[in-house]
Amino acid sequence: MSEIVDIDKRYVENALKQKMNVLRDNRYLMDDVFIPIAKALKMDVEEVIELFAKKLDFASCYELHAYAEQARMGCLGRKVDIDLGLCWICDFFGLITKEEADLIRKKVVESHLLYKKPYNEALEEGRQMIIKLLKEE
Repeated sequence: MSEIVDIDKRYVENALKQKMNVLRDNRYLMDDVFIPIAKALKMDVEEVIELFAKKLDFASCYELHAYAEQARMGCLGRKVDIDLGLCWICDFFGLITKEEADLIRKKVVESHLLYKKPYNEALEEGRQMIIKLLKEE
């Protein structure tokens, strides 16, 4: 019986090592996920990788790149909301509709991420769209 427990224990340890290697060897994940999270949480990068490895199954480890892309777009959308004051203008004061705010956010994010326009330029386009809507031009 103890042999089975030892085998299970070794399997879990080896699986964790394999997942950590998969995550550690992905340069994109290191640069765009683990290092920024480690800096934000003031943790060692290896510790962050270990947390991911412990929390995720193998399939999720391999899908992490796609999740990172989604997170990047989502986080940028939140930044756009803050930088353009969309939460105030739309959510609280109702000066523009939610649909209009969503469209503006989407345009700014797409301009920056997909078309490689500098963030401030994309933001300025969004700002002009808001002003136009507010002035009903």
